[in-house]
Amino acid sequence: MSEFYDEMEDMVQEVLDVSELGQDGIILIVKVKTPAANSWDKPTTVPASYPLRGAAKRVNQRYENGALIVATGDLVTFAPPEIEPKVEHFISINGNERAITSLKRIPSAGTVVAWQAFCEL
Repeated sequence: MSEFYDEMEDMVQEVLDVSELGQDGIILIVKVKTPAANSWDKPTTVPASYPLRGAAKRVNQRYENGALIVATGDLVTFAPPEIEPKVEHFISINGNERAITSLKRIPSAGTVVAWQAFCEL
């Protein structure tokens, strides 16, 4: 069964390649906090960037857990990056940084072949 998911992952990588259907300019941004030397100093935040192979689409409504959610934002579908994305990360689309409000792995069980993130404007 894992052979099937490996083939699916390869197919997603191929389809979302920039030379095919994927869009350029989509980046996953992870902000890493490092504690300061003294407890009264602010911790420093350093962003790390991971280019994504995927596509973004503007939507006005979406279904989540069977409920219709009316909200304008970007639905980003992308191949698995080097690190596992989390809701506390950000996605930059053409230089505009957006917070991830919903994140789904595809499929929900087994080997991940793609991710889908909703980013509100």
